[in-house]
Amino acid sequence: MTSARVLLSACCLALAACADLGAVRDVSSRLTAASRSWDDVGGDIAGSCLREQSLNPLIVDCKINAKASEGLVAADRILTEYFSALNAAATESNFTVKPGLDALAASVASIPNINAAQVKAASGLVGLLVKLATERLREETLRELIASGAPAAKSLVDGLLGGVVVQALGERLTAERLQLSGFFAVPIQRQGDRLPAAAIAGNGPDLASLCTGSQASTFSAVGFLLTQEYCSRLAVVTKRQKALEDYKSSLAAASKALTELQSSSTRLKSAEVARKLYEIGRELDQSVAGVRKAFG
Repeated sequence: MTSARVLLSACCLALAACADLGAVRDVSSRLTAASRSWDDVGGDIAGSCLREQSLNPLIVDCKINAKASEGLVAADRILTEYFSALNAAATESNFTVKPGLDALAASVASIPNINAAQVKAASGLVGLLVKLATERLREETLRELIASGAPAAKSLVDGLLGGVVVQALGERLTAERLQLSGFFAVPIQRQGDRLPAAAIAGNGPDLASLCTGSQASTFSAVGFLLTQEYCSRLAVVTKRQKALEDYKSSLAAASKALTELQSSSTRLKSAEVARKLYEIGRELDQSVAGVRKAFG
């Protein structure tokens, strides 16, 4: 958060006692931005498969991974529409439902092995948005968006994104990392260059130490270039593996915001609720920054 925004938050709390919906507008705006950053994470389930496929001819296609990514990105888009609607209702501005929301819900339903409750949450959230978009926006509309929409949004955030994405992408990146080492180890050895002792002793080659030590400087020209390519690819995978923690933290902050909105729906203008929402918003921004840096 910039110093100007911190000052604005402090003024709101101290001078106006947050007697408006400024905190709701603030956190919903941050949630909207966060949900857009989640697209790249879910999309990398297919991306990782395609990167590995370029090294492993035994991977015939990535259709299942692509189907999962497509559905998960659709879930993000539904959440983006929901968070945007919260923001519009908090500002008493009209919001419109973008064409194709039904198609997004159908895409979510096509995610391999998806939980039926999460399919229901996605379709229910779409139905709520379509219904409320035709009503005159006021504070009661905001409360209905929260009361009826927050549980469904939490189901998508906690169960679908927090469960499916974290596990599936974690497994994909691990597989990609192993494939990288296996693919580059053979041609490096063919140059007469010796692999690190740890790589030979393990269950499979792990060349990661070549990217931090000086051993590659003694390699042949071809071996050195192969190592550089390996390390460049490994850096992408490693960065994204670490950023999964930021992704999980951003989901946890979003879930916390939805819980706070739901439990405080009758006192959204109180200074205490505002304090909590601004605090959650800062947490969300910090974790989303790490996601954007790795996946953006």
